[in-house]
Amino acid sequence: MGPDTVEADVIVVGAGPGGSTAACHLADRGLNVALLEKASFPREKVCGDGLTPRATKQLIRLGIDTSESAGWLHNKGLRVYGGRAEPFELPWPELGEFPSYGLVRPRADFDQLLASHAVGKGADLYENANVTSPILDSRTDRIVGVTTKDGRTFRAPFVLAADGNSSPLAKSMGLFKRDDRPMGVAVRAYFTSPRDRDDYMESWLELWD
Repeated sequence: MGPDTVEADVIVVGAGPGGSTAACHLADRGLNVALLEKASFPREKVCGDGLTPRATKQLIRLGIDTSESAGWLHNKGLRVYGGRAEPFELPWPELGEFPSYGLVRPRADFDQLLASHAVGKGADLYENANVTSPILDSRTDRIVGVTTKDGRTFRAPFVLAADGNSSPLAKSMGLFKRDDRPMGVAVRAYFTSPRDRDDYMESWLELWD
């Protein structure tokens, strides 16, 4: 192995919420995890920044402080605009298995927090590691690593593609999105509002036949 080669038990490609969460759980179980992020933190991503109680439960399971004093905005339900002039107000259901609140946090801050949490659990974070291609075992045709744009090589028995909705790594392995499944697209912008402490998360819908 050359000086630019890193060996690990698991490579996680993509340090978004999915990749960092996976890296947290794997590192917490004693595995040597290489977490690869194509940019450097803090960085922006499209979509965010609201989290339902189901997602909140996963953050609590990771051991992340979700209190308002830790920088989170809590909400008690979803306000949906669609189909009529007045919105539907849907409080989060009271279920024993989920917390009673959802969360809001800026996406750039949220992703960096999760990546840092993974590092705290023992994962090794490699920023500016833009994966360009998989490394395949010639005997088994299995993926055994990846190479990055800057010439680094990462090798591991397991490689997890958490590189976003388009997943270039998955495509390079011949895996493509199923056209028979629906897809939702979100657009996010930040602006100043007197309702920035609203305790409902809003959703604006347009539906076609």
